[in-house]
Amino acid sequence: MCEIGDAFTVSDNDSSNMLPSRGGSSAWPDPLPSLTELEFDGCYDLKELPSGICNLVNLQTLSITNCHELDGLPKGLGNLLHLENLNLQCCTKLQELPESIGSLHNLRFIDISDCLSLSVLPEAIGELSGLRVLKMSGCHGLQELPAPMSTLCELEDVTCDEETSYLWMNVESDLYNLKMSYADLTKSSRKNVCKCLTMKLMRGGFGACIKVKVLTCDQKTYWK
Repeated sequence: MCEIGDAFTVSDNDSSNMLPSRGGSSAWPDPLPSLTELEFDGCYDLKELPSGICNLVNLQTLSITNCHELDGLPKGLGNLLHLENLNLQCCTKLQELPESIGSLHNLRFIDISDCLSLSVLPEAIGELSGLRVLKMSGCHGLQELPAPMSTLCELEDVTCDEETSYLWMNVESDLYNLKMSYADLTKSSRKNVCKCLTMKLMRGGFGACIKVKVLTCDQKTYWK
């Protein structure tokens, strides 16, 4: 069993600054004052993220890639007011983004490439006034873009597939700085986009961390 969840659980001897979690147990120290970057890659059995992630208020980069069972994000994602980069590449069962994403006014970069099950983007994405880069190649489930996206005046770079470029026809004329580019399917990075990286997260004190990576393989991932 992959015990990644245990790595984010503090023992009873160090519970003075813990947040209560479901079932009465404690997890995720409050706060992790220095944590600015959190990365999950290849957590194949990860179906949901602990809601405590939304308490990491200084987080600037959240990267969740190649997590093929993840089908949603916490509704409280909008609490991460300092978030600048959101990478969700190759989360193939991710069905939607939370409406609270509209509160992330510092967000500059979103990558939803190869999110095959993503069929709609929230209207609130039009409130991301600072968004500059959107990568959405391989999002073949998307049938339309929300109209408020035409107000993303800072958007400069969109990467998509040629067959989905028509989605931008109704909003492109309003985005004067926008440059459209098409994904190159011959690049090795796209061929190997779902390749598993393996590393075991080492336990330790998290209070001084500025970056945490969770890299695992095909063993089951349990959150407590």
